Amino acid sequence: MSGPAIRCEPVIAPGSPVLFDMDGTLVLSEHVHRRVWERFFADWRMDVDEATYARTYLGRRAGDVLAQVDGPWRGTDVRSVLAGLAVHSHELAGEVEAVGGARDLVRELHRRGHRIAVVTSAGREWARRVLGDVLGLADALELVVTAEDVSVGKPSPEGYLTACRLLAVDPACCAAVEDSPSGVQALAAAGVGTIIGVTTSSPAAALRGAGAGLTVPDLRPEALLYG
Repeated sequence: MSGPAIRCEPVIAPGSPVLFDMDGTLVLSEHVHRRVWERFFADWRMDVDEATYARTYLGRRAGDVLAQVDGPWRGTDVRSVLAGLAVHSHELAGEVEAVGGARDLVRELHRRGHRIAVVTSAGREWARRVLGDVLGLADALELVVTAEDVSVGKPSPEGYLTACRLLAVDPACCAAVEDSPSGVQALAAAGVGTIIGVTTSSPAAALRGAGAGLTVPDLRPEALLYG
């Protein structure tokens, strides 16, 4: 009787550039963002069910959602609405925690000489707070692409293509990690070679259906690297 298949190669190839999403991928923050949106919906007296939230809001840039979804904020200055969301976010920032293995994986990749970038739908100030204050990983990252750096957020590939352009690397040579179907779709559209889905926010089937080649429950280095 044959045993389980043995992986012969690491998931993240030696020397490959690595692209990370941030919220839900490096940190467990989706519960925070869900509460932020719940406060927003309450402010606007809206009722949004879980299926609609997952399909429309999860993993996407707030500015894109507000521009594309027909809601009661129509005709309101979007910048003021986004400012309100930011206030709610920063009030709840203390509840963010690292995904299991995230710090160790990024540190080990950095030690091995991988070029590392973060591409997030969040704003620059939230990214600074999470990557620096919460994770303490700012020094290990070569590049951070935030909501302010792109014209269209995920599932558009613009953020990941921007990161690859600034790193001067071929997307096909990169590995990347995402937690939402919209983020995985962005990676697939960008032509990223190795797409890993982490099941912190979305089920494995949804991530594989969006284009992930592999799913993992967390970011323990031993699951993605060896040697």
